[in-house]
Amino acid sequence: MNAVPLTLQTLYADLVQQAHAGLPDLGSIYVQTQKGAEYLYANRTVGVTRRHWFIGRADHPEAQAKAEAIRKGSKRAAERRNTVRILRSQGLPAPSAEFGRVLDALADAGLFRDAVLVGTAAYQCYSALAGVFLPSAALMTQDADLATASLAISADEPGDTMHTILKRADPTFAALPGLKPQAPPSNFRSASGFVVDLLITQRTRNDLNPMPLKALAAGAAPLQHLRWLMENPVHAVALHGPGIPVRVPAPARYAAHKLIVAQMRGGGDAGKRQKDLVQAKALIEALQKSDPWAIRDAVDDAKSQGKEGWARLIDRSLKELNLDAAMLAER
Repeated sequence: MNAVPLTLQTLYADLVQQAHAGLPDLGSIYVQTQKGAEYLYANRTVGVTRRHWFIGRADHPEAQAKAEAIRKGSKRAAERRNTVRILRSQGLPAPSAEFGRVLDALADAGLFRDAVLVGTAAYQCYSALAGVFLPSAALMTQDADLATASLAISADEPGDTMHTILKRADPTFAALPGLKPQAPPSNFRSASGFVVDLLITQRTRNDLNPMPLKALAAGAAPLQHLRWLMENPVHAVALHGPGIPVRVPAPARYAAHKLIVAQMRGGGDAGKRQKDLVQAKALIEALQKSDPWAIRDAVDDAKSQGKEGWARLIDRSLKELNLDAAMLAER
């Protein structure tokens, strides 16, 4: 694997900081006249949908200030789009156009305030964070896994459901029926086959599956190791549009988690199992150069969680990869 030049790592880090800065909305300003009075509105594209919102009376100082902030936000967004184009042109991984629109819709709804992007969708963000160009074959995905620790997760706009949010990215998104007809949907699929899965940290072995996310009119599948994976997530940016601010697991925890789930795959998941191991190995090798103790600490912490469902699974994967846990931090 080749190292990502320091200039690109710095450019990416600056983009992450800007995208997560919580700056005012961006969009285009327009005026509408109603009963002789002028009112300011703004709109912007989210996914494939044009969203509009009210600002206030055109002669009101507060509305004028909001409109100016939006104009400045749009200018900053244009600068970030240029940065994204540079990073993409230099080979940093980026989501497909369809995937980017999905992330845009999820971020616009405010879901990454509570949720974390996991799975290969998160792995796509790790090249700049880990400092190496990760293997391209392990970057491909046709789904997005969104994980939360809270049943109370909700969108910023009251009344937004997971279905309405995803339809802004692609109107063909539909909820997939589960095994229980009355259960809220935890999987959504577009006509092209792109799938969004909702996950939640497991509380007890008797958790409902799916667990209800009432505010989103959806459900989430509980997973055993998810709480550990999501601890102390990091800020990242998906290289789409002006840069989509997301949260992803810490790279070392992601690698250790993949060592575990690779051993939990059934016989019919040989392809996914191999992908888990490839991703784990790539991140381990990258972190041994850029942050050598991070992977050692993550593996040790995961193994301390339990023997059967944690340590033994990690050791099996490390053996398959010809890696010694005691040597992970040594070069």
